[in-house]
Amino acid sequence: MPDKKFRVAVALDKEMAACILGGDTIDFLHTFAETNPLDELPDQMTIEFMEKILPGADACLTCWGTPGFTDELIDANPKLRLIAHAAGSVKHHITKNFWDRMRISSNAAIIAKDVAQTVLAYIQFTITGLWVFAQNTRAGEWTGGEAAKFKTRKLDCCTVGVVGASHVGREVIRLLKPYNCKVNLYDPLISDFEIEALGVTIVRDLNELIKTSDVLTLHAPAIESTRHMINKDNAPLIKNGALFINTARGMLVDEEALVKELETGRFFACIDVTDPEPPSAGHPFRKLKNVILTPHIAGGYSTDARRMLGKNSVNEIFNYLHKGVLNFEVRREMMGTIA
Repeated sequence: MPDKKFRVAVALDKEMAACILGGDTIDFLHTFAETNPLDELPDQMTIEFMEKILPGADACLTCWGTPGFTDELIDANPKLRLIAHAAGSVKHHITKNFWDRMRISSNAAIIAKDVAQTVLAYIQFTITGLWVFAQNTRAGEWTGGEAAKFKTRKLDCCTVGVVGASHVGREVIRLLKPYNCKVNLYDPLISDFEIEALGVTIVRDLNELIKTSDVLTLHAPAIESTRHMINKDNAPLIKNGALFINTARGMLVDEEALVKELETGRFFACIDVTDPEPPSAGHPFRKLKNVILTPHIAGGYSTDARRMLGKNSVNEIFNYLHKGVLNFEVRREMMGTIA
């Protein structure tokens, strides 16, 4: 292993460092780089703390809870050339002059695997009626009761509509393959070549995808052009007995329009993200019997997933500093189509 000729600034608060940095990851990091003392990390990461640890650093490890970089912070640390962001979206780190000399990597592709597994769990737990059966037996019933309303299904007999061939969308498609269900995809930017490689059927009209889906799952990026892509005009097109899933971002959905349809009780929804977050205490998502609401935990919240985030980002730092290689780089031209 090369001598320790590099310095890495660990810009994580104490709790986040404990979550994502396992002992093996820390040991590996210290084989090739000096770091600021990890036992001196603050309870809350601040720009002021970052100003202290960045001088002389070749790379900086960030995650949820790390303040966004500023041009002033970058300019004050000319040796710094890489931000390895252990979470997903990097947009809060992108400054006006960022691309002049900085590079950045993200764990969005790693988190995607976790999110996709959660989506599969939502599907299996709801289309089979298990959620409703569990609720009813807890209430003293035994025959299933309201589960019949949603006409329990087998996944291999369903049509799944995937909105967006993002990291998560592609992973969802991959996980669905063994079930032999029909998978339709809506993504206005995907090429015919990619469609063939994914082995799905492209549906060029979003409304048509909505109308034909037994399961509709959102994986589009949160950008202005996707704001309220589910709205008062197309929410009524969701099939009776269907399952609607949103693990992407709350802004993709006009919640008032979706709630209006859910209040009829004609389909089920699994909602992991809202706009804003958290939703109000009295929000219908919290009360409707045909809604499973989770607190934005679809990806990166298991112990194993958190450890993987730290391991992957430290490996990115090693590969970049020693070989100039980044496997999970976010580039300037990607910014208009990613969350």
